[in-house]
Amino acid sequence: MWGSLAGEILRVRSQRGQRIFAAIGLGLGVVCYGAPNASAQVAPEYQYTPDVFQDEIPRGETVRTRQRPELEPLGLHVGSFFMFPSITNGISFTDNVFATESHKKSDFIYTLAPQFNVRSDWNTHSVELAAGGRLGYHFDQTGEDYQDAFASAAGRLDVSSHTVVHGKLNLNRDHEERGDPNDVNGSEPTVFYTYAGTVDAAHRFNRLTLSMAGDIRRIDYDNTPAANNTTIDNSDRNRVEYRPGVKAAYEFSPGYSGFIRAEGDIRHYDKTYDSNGFKRDSTGFDVVGGASVDLTGLLFGDFYAGVRQRYFDDTRFDSITGPVVGSTLTWIPTGLTTVKLKIDNQVIESTGVNTSGYSSTSVTLGVDHELLRNLILSANLGGRYDDFEGISRTDKYLSGSVGADYLWNRYLTLSGRYGITNRDSNAANTDYTSNLFSLFLTAQL
Repeated sequence: MWGSLAGEILRVRSQRGQRIFAAIGLGLGVVCYGAPNASAQVAPEYQYTPDVFQDEIPRGETVRTRQRPELEPLGLHVGSFFMFPSITNGISFTDNVFATESHKKSDFIYTLAPQFNVRSDWNTHSVELAAGGRLGYHFDQTGEDYQDAFASAAGRLDVSSHTVVHGKLNLNRDHEERGDPNDVNGSEPTVFYTYAGTVDAAHRFNRLTLSMAGDIRRIDYDNTPAANNTTIDNSDRNRVEYRPGVKAAYEFSPGYSGFIRAEGDIRHYDKTYDSNGFKRDSTGFDVVGGASVDLTGLLFGDFYAGVRQRYFDDTRFDSITGPVVGSTLTWIPTGLTTVKLKIDNQVIESTGVNTSGYSSTSVTLGVDHELLRNLILSANLGGRYDDFEGISRTDKYLSGSVGADYLWNRYLTLSGRYGITNRDSNAANTDYTSNLFSLFLTAQL
């Protein structure tokens, strides 16, 4: 989750516009392929607390980042910039649109995902702009249609060979998935907007790297139409989140470094009290220690452990004190296979009565295999455990998927995927299982 910046600063000068566009070409197809998911999936990543440090770009070459010159999109070269437009068309089938335990509704969904990326090709510094959309249209359950969109601007400032500054601005229009614990069960999905800005700076003193970072984001929710022609007021969910952090990393030897990280978390709601009479404001912090490893590109990533503390303005909510663990490890057993392990633990806001939120711990294992030069097979297996504060509810998720990406040529990528998600909860009538079949075609320049 938090990559060591020590390696990044050493390598930042070589991170120019060299053919990182190989990853862009494949990445556009993969990102667009994964983006327009149908309903009834596990709560999406945007719900999680943001990282405030720029991840390290590791030395290891994975199946997804490997350069394929004959299949790379050429892009549009304008001055010192490269532009990469793409558009994905897809068709999906889900057997549980509303993520319900009984009376399931199945449907086909047509998805359209345009995207446009612009990257600088400079010797020092960099700028990247991106914009796109994720549009989903159901054949029968048209009330579940969604029109998500995003725009972002990111940059890197090479102050010196030892000092790097990153910054990013994001604007997102998203919707809450059916099956999300915070879903208000309206007649349409709940739409919300996120306005975010992140900056982090790192300076290297020989083997010691010190970093400071901060993330601020504004989250606004639209009101949701209800089944009885009324409206669900979501204005009490509007909030601002602040996340400052500091980090120190020491490189013991090439490829091995230890780090300690302290991170604050402040959440302030527009309304003092929500519709149920609870104060939702809170403050907290994480302190963790861990290590970053890079074994000649065959095994690289981070793992860490520490403690989390969170306090709530409302005295009816108990403070949260507990361990926090995480890992983002990539293993490359052969040149044709990449294995990724991610462990994450977060505290997520909740709209439920008598609960301040829930602690969510997830483990995901993914494998990519290059069967042919232009055919990539993938499989993922994940589990998640949500423990709600103040109430006895616990949710257990199991999910799995298999897929294939066929890089037809430098202009077309055909992708197929099957995924299954199961939730087992001790709350009444909240269990569900959903199956999702998808086929996407991405065109890119």
